[in-house]
Amino acid sequence: MSRADALLLVEQQLLHTVLVKPSSLAEMSLQARHFTTEAFAELWEYITRHNVEGSPADFIVVGEAAERDGRLAIRDLAFRLACDKDLIACSNPAYQSKLVIEGWRSREAWRVADELRASAARREEGAVDQAISQLMGLFADERDCEHTAKSAMSAAWGQVLAAHEAGGALIGVPTGLAGLDDCLGGLHDSDLIVVGARPAMGKTGLLLSMVLAGSVDHQRNGCPVGLISAEQPHEQVGLRWMATGSSVSVGRLRTARIEDHQWSGLTEAVRAYSDRPIRIYDRSSPDIADVARVARRWKHQFGIRALYVDYLQKLENTSLSKAPRHERVGSIAKSLKNLARELRIPVVALAQVSRDVEKREDQRPLMSDLADSSEIEKEADQIMTLWRDLSNPTADCAPAEINVVKNRHGNIGRVDCLWRGAQTAFVDVTDAREP
Repeated sequence: MSRADALLLVEQQLLHTVLVKPSSLAEMSLQARHFTTEAFAELWEYITRHNVEGSPADFIVVGEAAERDGRLAIRDLAFRLACDKDLIACSNPAYQSKLVIEGWRSREAWRVADELRASAARREEGAVDQAISQLMGLFADERDCEHTAKSAMSAAWGQVLAAHEAGGALIGVPTGLAGLDDCLGGLHDSDLIVVGARPAMGKTGLLLSMVLAGSVDHQRNGCPVGLISAEQPHEQVGLRWMATGSSVSVGRLRTARIEDHQWSGLTEAVRAYSDRPIRIYDRSSPDIADVARVARRWKHQFGIRALYVDYLQKLENTSLSKAPRHERVGSIAKSLKNLARELRIPVVALAQVSRDVEKREDQRPLMSDLADSSEIEKEADQIMTLWRDLSNPTADCAPAEINVVKNRHGNIGRVDCLWRGAQTAFVDVTDAREP
């Protein structure tokens, strides 16, 4: 018997087992896509659908459901597999499920390899990156997601000990603002952190400062991070960082109005930040699937410890292109949260807020002001809103606030800081030195 025939027999045995003993479904970690044939996949969908709905997914229930839908071939398949005397029930459904998944993974790997060969022959750009992403995706669901209370408490105890041994040092990824780090404890793995603000409030400046802060540890060693820049190209990102590191305004850099004494600071900023292990993806309005693909590759190749997104509503979801705007944005927020959990890194995403904020006397955004989708509120672990004083737009430093309006892990509240317009950056209130 060939390997393919043996695998087909295992699939038949699994289907036979669950059709005659519905309770065995709990031991099988399978999805329809894992099966070899379309008929087996469709039958599995009927089985799992009725199991979810609470009725026993035996062959009678499944067969009747398929008949009601006019899927007579699926009805006949269910009856045939359930009544086939040559098939025996699986003695170890969990193990045999893994065999089916391994078979699916092998088929998919061959498919990716074939596509890569064809793409390489056509000299298509990005073919290798796409292949890497697809291959990594085959193992995305492999991680063990079932735990005991003992393992949960052991993991939590490990975090407490790590914090204690750090002697007060920050455990999470730093934000670049001491006040914000004190409030949040830094950015933590698997969290989706959303920063909402009106246009021209400086939210991109805040995010880019976070990227710089996250790219080094407390000993100034490099730490890989990733930036999805859907709002501006990488050279503009570089200009902002140059301004931050040299205290030369972005305006002067754009027009090359640079004083002689400023060149040394510029070259030092270029040297220091060029060595940071920061990956940048600057495609305009990228699809969320592309963002996930790039992030997975960065995690696999470079070990990024955080992902920053500028900004959430700039991303697209082409699979829902005909859906209302709020549904598309909601699905993107869910995808970013899932990505944070999958890669076990914090994901920080900027978000626009509704223009209605500008009509209020108090223009500090609320959580409910996040534009296009209430799903952002539900999916985010932490939400911050940004406000700064616009009464004196020419001031070197202006009062600003970061309001933590949602925090699943601790306190909410206001963090006071200062906005330095020339460098398009936020600093702590205690850092009031002249730029």
